[in-house]
Amino acid sequence: MNPVVTNKSHFGVYVIILKNNAILLVRKSRGPYTGKLDLPGGRPEHAELPGKTAAREVLEETGIVIHKALLFEHYAVIAQQSIAQENKQENMHHMGVVYLAIDYDDTNLIKEMDVEDSLGAQWYSLDSLTQKDCSPFAWYAVRDTKKLNV
Repeated sequence: MNPVVTNKSHFGVYVIILKNNAILLVRKSRGPYTGKLDLPGGRPEHAELPGKTAAREVLEETGIVIHKALLFEHYAVIAQQSIAQENKQENMHHMGVVYLAIDYDDTNLIKEMDVEDSLGAQWYSLDSLTQKDCSPFAWYAVRDTKKLNV
């Protein structure tokens, strides 16, 4: 039996946070990126500007306060999620803008949580990450950040 296919779109705002050749990533607890490492971020609230979304989402998911961030890049991917027991397949057109944190306070970093779709945040060496570890957005950010030689 062929699965029932649903096409969805999602737009989000994400942030690259770097420290000592490491990037801060969250582990996803649900959705097509379950178990993968991802950039902190998420969907804007009604009438919220992207920079405000970036700061709010990072605070909610990591405890880090963003003082200043610059627009870095934008990405778009198609992510598929199969739900075998329900014979469903979801295709998500995932679009987003990515900021680079320039000034932040990580004093209150939350390493473990189970809020929304994040299990907490952790620093990962840019050199140790592989494409299979990351969501497509996180992998693009890691790849492009490495080009900066930071």
